[in-house]
Amino acid sequence: MSASTAAAPLGIASVRVAGIATAAGIGYFGWGEHPMALGLSPVLALLWAQAPSRLYAWLVAVAYYLAVTRGMPTGTAVFFGTSASPLIGAGFWVLCGALLALPWALFWSDRAAGYWWRLLAALLAVSVPPLGIFGWGNPLTAAGALFPRTSWLGLLATLALMLAYCYAATSARRARNTLAVHAALALSLLYGGTQPNPKSEARGVDTNLAGVGLGQYDFLATYRNNQRLIAVARQQAADTVLLPESVAGLWLDATATLWTTAQIPRTVFVGAAEPLSGGDYSNVIVAVSPTARGVVYRQRVPVPIGMWHPWSDDSAVAHWRGPGVFYFEGQHYGALLCYEQLLLWPVLQTFAAQPDLVLAPTNAWWSRGTSVPALQKSIVTVWARLFDTPAVTAFNY
Repeated sequence: MSASTAAAPLGIASVRVAGIATAAGIGYFGWGEHPMALGLSPVLALLWAQAPSRLYAWLVAVAYYLAVTRGMPTGTAVFFGTSASPLIGAGFWVLCGALLALPWALFWSDRAAGYWWRLLAALLAVSVPPLGIFGWGNPLTAAGALFPRTSWLGLLATLALMLAYCYAATSARRARNTLAVHAALALSLLYGGTQPNPKSEARGVDTNLAGVGLGQYDFLATYRNNQRLIAVARQQAADTVLLPESVAGLWLDATATLWTTAQIPRTVFVGAAEPLSGGDYSNVIVAVSPTARGVVYRQRVPVPIGMWHPWSDDSAVAHWRGPGVFYFEGQHYGALLCYEQLLLWPVLQTFAAQPDLVLAPTNAWWSRGTSVPALQKSIVTVWARLFDTPAVTAFNY
């Protein structure tokens, strides 16, 4: 056997490892604190289309999703505390990555045709339930980085870019055609980077109330937290103030009275838990103004297993068919409550209703020190850019 013949399998293996590493790199560097880096996500379509086998296509997607969700093992360990094995977080992380990669394997083919429906099918499968409930890292999120202020046309343009990558990867002049699509992606990123983010006069305020929510509703601690939140809201100059998810604790009559009697001269939105019969609760946003108060939004998609565990009697209720928008005192608001920011279908449902302002509160005490909070901010930023709709965030660390 000649040296060149022996080296051939090694060279092929190296190329395949490089493809998997590239997918992981896109997931790692694209999904982080820099919103414009999300524009790299469509390159996943190129790596998928040029995969030599179904298994390799699956491994490429697994590498991508594991890199995107890299903060999950650490965050899950903090979320469940010392009572749970650290392996739970790692296992859930690997399981989610493997499941999200399945459609990319299922709809892969060694025939260089039919990408227009196979790519659509893979994206649809990871975008809507049941897999869409865990659908982090959707490549279509790149639309806001690449085509700001273009709304649904930008989403279609991102899909077209991914299709172009697919056909370039399997064309007779692969190198030239792939380079042309890379150039189109680079030009779109350059253009997108010159466009400003939508502006809002609303103010989001971050807090540091460790461990609030998730059933930890000590009466005295909740009272003190609400006193601190009221003081923070008073200090703001903006007419509209957003406070993070869950920080007000259980929204009881006493809590509502505390906020009402404070007579804060502005509209304040604050995260709370609305108790329900049987021990369950709704994760909600409450609005308080000088003239009105009440629950204005109930979360559609609580965190699976961590918050939404319908087999127990202390679960957050998932309002699957609930609206993504609401009106309060004549203003039209959209809402993306924490976990919903990571998923495609709640985001599109909210922005499709054309709100004047999107509220995106988050309780991030369990994920601080991981990539998750920065990732959520980047995602909210790019979707706001795509639909040219102001968005305001507030994180509790």
